[in-house]
Amino acid sequence: MRAVAAVTISLLVAAACTQSTSNQAASPTPAAAGPTALAPFFGTYATGDGRVFVIARHGWFFDLRDATYRTIYDGAAPNRFSIGPAFAVPAPTFANLSFEGNVLTFATARATVAAHRVQYRQTDVTIPASGATLAGTITEPLGAGPHPGIVVVHGSEPGERYFYDVWVGIYAGLGLDVLTYDKRGIGASTGRYPGEFPTDESLQVYADDAATALDLLRTWPGVDTNRVGFHGGSQGGWTVPLAIKRHAGASFAILVSAPATTVGQTNLWSDYSGGGSHLPTASQAEMEAAVRADHSGYDPAPALAAMRVPALWLLGSNDRTVPTHVCVEILAAMNRPNFTVRMLPTGHGMLVNSTGLSVDDDRSTGLAPDLVPDITEWLKSAVG
Repeated sequence: MRAVAAVTISLLVAAACTQSTSNQAASPTPAAAGPTALAPFFGTYATGDGRVFVIARHGWFFDLRDATYRTIYDGAAPNRFSIGPAFAVPAPTFANLSFEGNVLTFATARATVAAHRVQYRQTDVTIPASGATLAGTITEPLGAGPHPGIVVVHGSEPGERYFYDVWVGIYAGLGLDVLTYDKRGIGASTGRYPGEFPTDESLQVYADDAATALDLLRTWPGVDTNRVGFHGGSQGGWTVPLAIKRHAGASFAILVSAPATTVGQTNLWSDYSGGGSHLPTASQAEMEAAVRADHSGYDPAPALAAMRVPALWLLGSNDRTVPTHVCVEILAAMNRPNFTVRMLPTGHGMLVNSTGLSVDDDRSTGLAPDLVPDITEWLKSAVG
């Protein structure tokens, strides 16, 4: 694999697919719902007892209570959908979703619950950048501020802001103002798309764009200027430390499935499994030794060494894209009290996965249960 995969918890995994290993032969395979179908319904919904659901336009459903994370499939009417028993397995149906006004009805064989849409203020913004104008959206929780703020930085995909609806739901639900934006040259953003491969030059462009977005959020009414940071997933884990090194202003960073290794080391690790398509033939020790011996490509070490802000790393122990155990070694060797590292039993997409293979992401029932609690507790202690 020549570029680190995207992060949308789109860390979360590549775009929804329609594999159906659990279907009966005679049953038609439902189609995965897309952004157009879900646009009227995306957002956060809460029940009276505090259960929270997030509907993402990219086609994903997330239950914050039990970490259920599933692909959404079209139903019999434009306001009706379903989710299956695993992330990309549509049948048998696990739950039906129906929307009436601002109410989501979530119905399983055991229970039916109603959840009301959480009201946020959303404002589309333009962000002047070098050689481009970035199109973004700021999502603000209602209520008295000032609020902390966070800019969500893309992974390697040609990403639009709606890829990150799940993260918006998580962070806005925690009381942060959230800025998402289309990559330059993608969606409504102008400029030239630098491409997916993380060269020194393209990462500098992305870092400058991220810093420009953060500058805008820091001056947004109702945002606490001293509590604005970055979320970076996958390749965004190279972009964010570089943005912090090149520009002042960030006060924290959350890095998910983010490499502390060089581009060459990361690609070498990914190549052993074909980017998660098959199990490696080499042993873990052999692969990690080869990774340690490689020093090619962009090296994040100078940017990481320069980071003085609190930073949280959330890494998957079975990641086939990023050599997370070597990353932990690198971060530990820096001996930085402002770094917090958590290892979760997942693959690259933060789905619970004992092998890290893409096919087992498809069969996973949800995200790591500790993912959101770890972020929540860290934000309380490090950001306030």
